[in-house]
Amino acid sequence: MPKVYLSPPYHYYNRCAVAGCDENLHNNLYLDELEPYLTACGIEFRRGARRTARSNEDGTAMMKQAVRESDAWGADVHYVSHTNAFNGMVRGYRPMIYPGSTRGKKLAQAIIKERKKIYDQPVSLVERSDLYELRIPAAASYYEEHVFHDNKADAQWFHENLRPLAESTARGLCDYFGLKFVDPYAASAPVPESPAPAPDGAAVTLPVLRRGDRSDAVRSAMAVLRDGGWYTLPLAAGDKTFGPEMEAAVKRLQQAKKLTADGIVGKDTWPALLGL
Repeated sequence: MPKVYLSPPYHYYNRCAVAGCDENLHNNLYLDELEPYLTACGIEFRRGARRTARSNEDGTAMMKQAVRESDAWGADVHYVSHTNAFNGMVRGYRPMIYPGSTRGKKLAQAIIKERKKIYDQPVSLVERSDLYELRIPAAASYYEEHVFHDNKADAQWFHENLRPLAESTARGLCDYFGLKFVDPYAASAPVPESPAPAPDGAAVTLPVLRRGDRSDAVRSAMAVLRDGGWYTLPLAAGDKTFGPEMEAAVKRLQQAKKLTADGIVGKDTWPALLGL
């Protein structure tokens, strides 16, 4: 079974043009969407730590630990998920590979072919030798810069297309590995249409989560709670259920932040959880 190591951002806080979001948060939400596709397609994966960046603290140690884990596990692909920033005016997809890497180029061709089917902005493959996660991993490395998150249109497009993006990446990986693509949602109920884009400056709508819920949003909140030290149990693969342990972790966070300790992740608890 092919192995893909998923490496989210570990660096300093990078604000997104969609209010209430940042680079670390939206890339982890994207990887949440990618995981079910990889499972359905028969691709084994492991994932680096989910980090909630709060300022300019250095995440280099976490990034290097991810590479060590990737190598020790014997990953076939080291997949890095980031978004870009420049001056707020630029849009486009800027994936990166290590110079001269035949595996990296083959992987890039497969993923870019699928990405062009859903994204109509400029695409430029970049070769760089200075980035640690391109230079060091033993696996074929592919470093995403999905969109420019400081551009409002690009950032909004990314937020509205997390699942199509995940599907396109999974299709590219299947092509690279010679696997048949399997849609995990093909036999499920139709996915509701995405809500209309929020006006510029509007906050991202986050769901209210409570005990008994089961969803990708629960999984995301659970992982952030664990990274913050509030949730102490290991994260089981595929666990998306808001159980008693998670409720207790939410209450600990709420008590520490002087919020009503009701164990519900709502409009007051989300900002505390995400460090906003």
